[in-house]
Amino acid sequence: MKKLAALLTATVMFACSFASSVFAEPSSDSSTENPASSEQNTLPSSPDLGFEVNSEAVYLVSYDSGTVLYQKNADKKMYPASLTKIMTAIVAIENCSDLETVVTAPSYIFDDLFKLNVSNADIRHGEQIRMIDLLYALMLRSACEGASIIADYVGGGSIDKFVEMMNQKAQELGCTNTYFTNPHGLHDENQHTTAADMYKITKYALDNLPIFKEIACSNSYVMPATNKHSAERTIYHTNTMMDERRAGKYYYAPIKGIKTGTTDESGRNLVSMASQDAYTYVLVTMGAPMYYDNGDTISDNLSFIDAKQLYQWAFDKWSIQPVVKPTSPEGEVKVRLAKDKDVVQVFPEKEIQKLLRKDIDISSLQKIKTLKESVDAPVQKGDILGSMEVKLADETLATVNLVAGEDLDRSVWLFILDCIKKIFTSIWFKLAIVIIIILIALYIAYTVMYNKRKRRRKRRTRRF
Repeated sequence: MKKLAALLTATVMFACSFASSVFAEPSSDSSTENPASSEQNTLPSSPDLGFEVNSEAVYLVSYDSGTVLYQKNADKKMYPASLTKIMTAIVAIENCSDLETVVTAPSYIFDDLFKLNVSNADIRHGEQIRMIDLLYALMLRSACEGASIIADYVGGGSIDKFVEMMNQKAQELGCTNTYFTNPHGLHDENQHTTAADMYKITKYALDNLPIFKEIACSNSYVMPATNKHSAERTIYHTNTMMDERRAGKYYYAPIKGIKTGTTDESGRNLVSMASQDAYTYVLVTMGAPMYYDNGDTISDNLSFIDAKQLYQWAFDKWSIQPVVKPTSPEGEVKVRLAKDKDVVQVFPEKEIQKLLRKDIDISSLQKIKTLKESVDAPVQKGDILGSMEVKLADETLATVNLVAGEDLDRSVWLFILDCIKKIFTSIWFKLAIVIIIILIALYIAYTVMYNKRKRRRKRRTRRF
């Protein structure tokens, strides 16, 4: 008897398994089955700073997360001035395999720059100087003759060829509003960029060229003796904010390099970075005024003032905060055919932290959840059952999968009953019933007709 029961159960289980595969209906799910985790990095661009920003264009970004903390006219075309030299350094480093290479300064470089009163590092025509020394002169002293010497050498004797390389690199980096006409940044009506593009250029250099960061963030450098300088000499970065001895009221300990740029047409420009308490920011300010409306010179360096205030604001008002916690339940999903429960709680798949204003109430963040209406047991802990989008105002901060918080086993008997129900409610079963009824009807009709014919034959036989 036990063997018969076991055999019967096995047979039913096999039938149910076959039926579930044939007659299974897709579960209702309005979400993507495995939504990729994504992040939007741009936050509201006009926060209440509590101070005036003097620069015409500004772009302040978290170097670690890409979050834009503040922007002002970030896509407005501006004159780069000596910020141009950041791209000059990139092209030079990427196209000179040995930075110990000794370069001879051609005389025509100095003919072009003579009497222009440009920033320089006292490099002289015919001077034999290493490429690494030229790069330090370029980035620290903003040496225009250094930029032209580099461009001549890397461009194979053609500065125009080097400028083409600069523009090609800008296009590769997605700088759609940037165009260079020279390697040093002296004013040209056709040479322009934006604060956002300068950030792209600088971030590329910081991410991919370690020697660039080492050079651009150095406060000073000892230039070795050459055939034109009998003794070594020390040069200092034009961003004096990182040098307490030279900076005065502009001194700001967290700041590093990277490049200043100033012309009458561009105003004061500055690309810098600052690190404090495990936070690092990159800031581009462009077009800080140098003159009052009446033409008098503004004694303060407004680009330095902007940088110091913006960095202080960022370090003081912003912090990394968890916007998604994997320990917090975010809803539940119905479970069919489970042994003990008919719902399972769902949790975020992982923790997501974002750089946010400290005064933002995390509990006020909008959570848009998309969950499956139901699932069939068994359910395993970690199964993806939906997704959640976390928003601040109209900005998406994060998207994360929602997963089952526990295992739920399947009830064998509920499964069997469900399979039987599926069989009896399936279109195929109903079609089979209809066919059987039709066959039975045909059989009955045939039997009736056959019997009628048989009786007729009998009557005919009796007559004869």
